[in-house]
Amino acid sequence: MPPICSPQSRPGRPAEAACTITEQLTNALKSSELVDLHELSIAPGKAAWMAYLDIYCLDADGSLLDAALLASVSALAHLQIPSVAMTEEGTVIPALPETGISNHLSNDKHLQQPTVSEQRRLKLGAIPWSLTCALYKKHVLADPTAEEETVLHTILTVIIDSSGRLVAFYKPGGSIPATTNIIQECISLAKRRSKELQRSLDEAITQYESET
Repeated sequence: MPPICSPQSRPGRPAEAACTITEQLTNALKSSELVDLHELSIAPGKAAWMAYLDIYCLDADGSLLDAALLASVSALAHLQIPSVAMTEEGTVIPALPETGISNHLSNDKHLQQPTVSEQRRLKLGAIPWSLTCALYKKHVLADPTAEEETVLHTILTVIIDSSGRLVAFYKPGGSIPATTNIIQECISLAKRRSKELQRSLDEAITQYESET
């Protein structure tokens, strides 16, 4: 969260919200099992890919966890795992499309029968979708702005996956209790929102593929 995204962000010290959202985001991605770790394997028991996910907030105008989770899913949906070859010594090298063997080490005796991993898109499991709601008396406001979050105080976030399973539920304090009816209403809103986000993601991926 750089200083340009919010008046509450200051240079140097990380924003408190950034630390909280990072932890919530990590838990959501792990609990939903969005990424099968076997998909990152190059050679079982020998080598695997490590994926880093960096998210930069440009405008902190409320519902940051929702935006961060959507950005994470979008990035992973576009992720292409490169084609590589691995020598008997365990060295991982780029593979040529024609032969599957690196041009630099094509004459190496240890590369006569290398382990080759083809380029492929990362397969995703059930996609988690998030919806933040603000509570005011008996009313539920979906997707509040930063100003609304400050005024209404009581905020809760529901994360469900594409199968409708509840992945996580966050309510960081607040003066209004989360009754069963309120929770059910928030879950219902989250399911409706997940369908809208899924359509938007599919359209974005289709457009990206057509342009590339």
